[in-house]
Order: sequence, then C-alpha cells, then structure tokens
Amino acid sequence: MDWDPQELCLLQGSFLFCGLEAPLARRLAAQGSRACFSAGQTIYGVDQFRRAIGILLSGQARVTNASGVPLNTLAPGSCFGVAALFHPVDHYVSTVTATAPVALAFYTGPQLEEMFAQFPQVARNYIAFLSERIQFLNEKIGSFTAPTARVRLARWLAAQTSPVQVKSYMALANELNVGRASLYRALDALASQGVLKRQGACITVMDPVALHRVAIQQTND
Repeated sequence: MDWDPQELCLLQGSFLFCGLEAPLARRLAAQGSRACFSAGQTIYGVDQFRRAIGILLSGQARVTNASGVPLNTLAPGSCFGVAALFHPVDHYVSTVTATAPVALAFYTGPQLEEMFAQFPQVARNYIAFLSERIQFLNEKIGSFTAPTARVRLARWLAAQTSPVQVKSYMALANELNVGRASLYRALDALASQGVLKRQGACITVMDPVALHRVAIQQTND
C-alpha cells in the first residue's frame, strides 16, 4: 500500500525500529496494514481484537479495564495489543476505544516473528518495550496494594513527572481504587506536610524526599 509520508515517518520512529538505518526502518515500517476507526468505536475489546500490535498514527484512544476504569490514554506513536499477540488467549484484557477519529498501523505476530529472525535489533526493541511495560504494571500493582489512600497517592505521584495535571479527581480516585473523600483527605494531608501543593487540577511535588518516605510505607498509619 502507499503510505502517507508523515505516517511512515512516525512509524519509522516507533520503538520497534529504533536503532535501524533509515532505509531499513522505512521498509519494515511499510509492511504494516492501515486501518481507521471512528470516535466512540471499539478498536480492541474483550472478544473483539486482532493478534497484532497496533500503533496509533493519528487521533486518540482510551484504554479501560473490565470495570471501565481508565488505565491509559493513547496518542500518536503509542502501541497496544501486546497482551494478545503471542499468548493463546480467547479474550483481550482491556478495552481500547477511539475518543477521536483514529488511524492505526497493525503488525501481526507472523510479521513480527519474521522481523525478529532477520533483524535481532527489532527483537531487542520489542523485549525492551515489554520490560518497560512490566515495570509500569509493577508500579500500578504497588499503588493498588498500598495500605492507605495517602500511600497510594504518594506512590502514584512518585511515578509521574511533576507538576501533574489531573483530568479529574474522580478519575484519579478510581485509578487509585479509593473513595473521592479519601483522596481529598490524602491530598490535604500531604499538602499540610509540605509534600505537595495543589492548585485546581494541578499537583506539584514540593518535597520529593518526603514523598518517597510516604511512598515506601507498608503499614497503616
């Protein structure tokens, strides 16, 4: 297929083709298939998915879990679909929904296996991506298993780049699996200790060392 030059350039710069010479990266990137989705359309769902990874070319998509809790927002260059690629599952672990008209490039398992065999750098890039995802998920698990709302919030903030612009405090409470009132009490407690400053939807970490001390707590306080 004939690729849009800007889209092909974005694919060349994706994690898969990092470190490859430009002509080779361009040739491998062009092996993907292009697909479009309308705003509100499900791209991947529990029983509606491809055994392929998708890379956003344009638009935006939202990732939610089985309970509808937002997990991530995908922008151009973002990748999804790894969980169903080489695992013999009959359902997908989350739902990916287009929040704006979306264009995607898909790379199937067989395509990637051929790339891995011929070009070890692509395999290394893929493994590095999986390692980053494992670290991200470990941090998520840590935030969900924290003993108090204050510790959960501290662990979440420690994983962000300050200042953090929160979409809504209700969404953040859902992400941390705490009540909204508990979240506000945690915010007020950390603010009173000088750990953070909150102005509207913006949270700024004022004392990273103190934040770390709160984040590593293991018992209720």
